[in-house]
Amino acid sequence: MSSTKAISASLKSVDAKKESLRKAFEDLQSHSSSLASFTLQWKDLEDHFDSIQKSLEHRFKELEAKEAQVSAKGSAPKQSPPEKDKSADKPSPHLPAKKPDEPERSPRPELKSLCVSMDGMGLRSYIIEHRKELPFVKDELAGALRTASDPATLVLDAMQGFFPPNSKGDKDGELASIRRTCILLLEQSAAISPEIRPHVKEKAKNLAHEWKGKVSKGGENPLEALGFLQLLATYGLGSAFNADELLDLVATVARRRQAVDLCRAIGFSDKIPDFIEKLKNNGKHLEAVKFVFAFELVDKFPPVPLLKAHVKASKKVAQEIRKKGNDSIQAQNEASAKEIAALKAVIKYIEDHKLESEYPRESLDKRIEQMEKQKSDRKRPAATPAQKPQSQQQQTGNKRPRPAVPAPPRTLAAATSVPSIQQAQLQQPSLLQDRFTPYLSSTAGPYGLASPSTVTPYMSSTGGLYGLAGNSSFGANLSPTRSSYPYVSESRPASGLYDRSTGFGGYGLPSQYRQSFYP
Repeated sequence: MSSTKAISASLKSVDAKKESLRKAFEDLQSHSSSLASFTLQWKDLEDHFDSIQKSLEHRFKELEAKEAQVSAKGSAPKQSPPEKDKSADKPSPHLPAKKPDEPERSPRPELKSLCVSMDGMGLRSYIIEHRKELPFVKDELAGALRTASDPATLVLDAMQGFFPPNSKGDKDGELASIRRTCILLLEQSAAISPEIRPHVKEKAKNLAHEWKGKVSKGGENPLEALGFLQLLATYGLGSAFNADELLDLVATVARRRQAVDLCRAIGFSDKIPDFIEKLKNNGKHLEAVKFVFAFELVDKFPPVPLLKAHVKASKKVAQEIRKKGNDSIQAQNEASAKEIAALKAVIKYIEDHKLESEYPRESLDKRIEQMEKQKSDRKRPAATPAQKPQSQQQQTGNKRPRPAVPAPPRTLAAATSVPSIQQAQLQQPSLLQDRFTPYLSSTAGPYGLASPSTVTPYMSSTGGLYGLAGNSSFGANLSPTRSSYPYVSESRPASGLYDRSTGFGGYGLPSQYRQSFYP
């Protein structure tokens, strides 16, 4: 029993997880303009998700029934299942017939109440508000619509706001939810085939003409074209519009699961050969294959050449993506993902329609494996070089090499390794050099300083601050050794150190040179 409870809890969390997936998908779809072609739609994922969920729920009910029988130990008499409504099993001319394991669910009271009161806008709002429970609401919707006095009018009233003013199209998440709900209502209305009175059909026709002028022609907002075509199919309005123009709209939603059923419902069966040619000419080979099999035109349009053309076109699209992205890692990954998706779609057709003898899939599998390996290699971090010895790192890794053995503290007088260019610049005649000529020794070292033999000791008893001599030499030792007065208390400066009357700014210059600096 504990395992049954765990399964039940997992099934209850499916809706929340699917809602999170939907939000993530819509966020991804909002960036689809940066991709070469983004044809996958949330509806496709949702349908696949719903089919898996229904299958799991059906098996779970069977498991519960078996556990109940085991716990009862055969004491309770087995009840015969209730007789199903035969009208629910009748196939619709517009939608695929329900599977035997998908009986129509009894509508919940609030859903039924909205239909009985003919509240179209309230019905639409209820579905949007309960979209987390959409699989269950969808199963109950057909039964709820049957309780309405005029289902055709009820659904038509719910179409308000499908094209609001100043809309952002399908990229607007709230508007996209409204449009999906409207399409769902139109589909469920077509499934029950309600009576459509003449004035209701005329109202739907006027609405269809209004929508036609607003539908995007380039396929940028596929929900617009899908809603318009579903409106025509539900209310039987296909003959009121130009067939070629409608087929152009069908081409923009050809990958949608509803495309084939819409063509049948609107009455395009006799125009499908021309439509397949149009898809081929527009480079939509995979969509053409879909209609070839749906309308059994394999003899007229062999599917294998179309599949091979799709593989070739996918490679070309991948090359264009790489070129446009300057062959960056992001562009390479995007191109590989596009090509892998195309190859997997071709493989699915090969498997579903038993085309292995005509089109072996080994080359496709190898190509997919090769691209996936390349993607995996691009994700791996670059190998770090082996650690070099410390001395070698100092010689090659640093901009300014340092000696391996620390040198003793340097003095300005001992600094002899000065670049020649720097020496030339520093030793050029200047005003300072002229003014400090008395302080420069004839045996001066670099920077015009006295040689080590003539440098006055740092902080000597006869020197000024920084070891500047009070008479004939300008000596300095800015880096004294540890033996040269490490503590201030060992040697005090002359009494005139901070006396401006006896020194230039406290630097101990003789009085005869003060006038030249302060005219």
